[in-house]
Formats: sequence, structure tokens, C-alpha cells
Amino acid sequence: TTLNAETAAQLAQGKQTVAILDFEGRGINQMEAATLTDRLMSEMVATDAVILVERNQMNEILQEQGLQQSGCTSSECAAEVGALLGVQNMVSGAFGKLGNTYTVDAKMFSVETGATIRSSSKTHKGDVDGLLVIIEVVAWELVGLQPPADLLARVGGDAVVAGPAAPKKPMSKGSKRL
Repeated sequence: TTLNAETAAQLAQGKQTVAILDFEGRGINQMEAATLTDRLMSEMVATDAVILVERNQMNEILQEQGLQQSGCTSSECAAEVGALLGVQNMVSGAFGKLGNTYTVDAKMFSVETGATIRSSSKTHKGDVDGLLVIIEVVAWELVGLQPPADLLARVGGDAVVAGPAAPKKPMSKGSKRL
């Protein structure tokens, strides 16, 4: 495969290549899970922090290898797919529903080492369409950026938003956490 000029320039800027596996739907149907995964893809592109492999390109490569994305839920399988795609990182996760509460669990991990780079877990109480804004926040957190203020303001209301799961750095003696 050859790189176009734009992709080559993005790589030169240090942008990482990423592919997103279709998220698992637990308690929601596959169409809803696919729609929510699409929103995550769109928002990760909007962050302008990563180079995303398009879904159709990914499916084409997987078909050539005799693999299907839908059966790939383990980290080992995802890393194998990432290696075939030639990407540095993969994103996988699940959308869940318990009662009228929805969950989003996502992680970005290195294809080379399998180590989790960043993860994000969110909970939303209400209708499934309320997850759309939550997923946009997840995308920003996965790429390691602060979500824009207007996006955070749209989350507001009845959503419970937890920060990205990143280890806290030790603080020097006498300083206070803000």
C-alpha cells in the first residue's frame, strides 16, 4: 500500500495510526452498537490527533485474510488484526445496558506490545441516544486530549462522566491536587 501525501505529512507530525474494532453490544442490538461505533470513529477523526483506518478498508483487508471483525473480541485477536492493518494502535470496547442505564467501556492499546495506552469508562442514565455525546467525550479521552468545553457542557444533566483512567502522578510534599 502507498501513502497519499496527506497521510505521509500526518505521520511526519507524529500522529499515530489507529483502527477501531466494532464494539460489542451487551443489552443493545447490533445496529445500535454499530451506529455508536461509527460515532466514535467520526469523533476520533474530528480530534485531528490520530490517523484512522476506515472501516471498509479494514473489512477488505480482513476478508483477504479470511477473518471477520465480528468474531474478534479478544485483545490477542485485535492485536493480530492491527498487525495485518499495519496500524500502531487498536481501539476496542463494549456498549452495555442494565435497566435504563448505559455503559461505554473503551480502550486504546498498542498493537506491538498489547499494553493499554488509555481507557475510558462512562455511564449514562436515560435514552440510548444520550450516549452519542458521551461517546464523543470518550473519543477525546482515548486520544489523550481534553474534550472541548462546548462538548462537556452538552454532556451535563443526567450523565455521569468519569475522567480517563490514567495513573495519577505522585505529588511533591506540600502541594494540593486541584
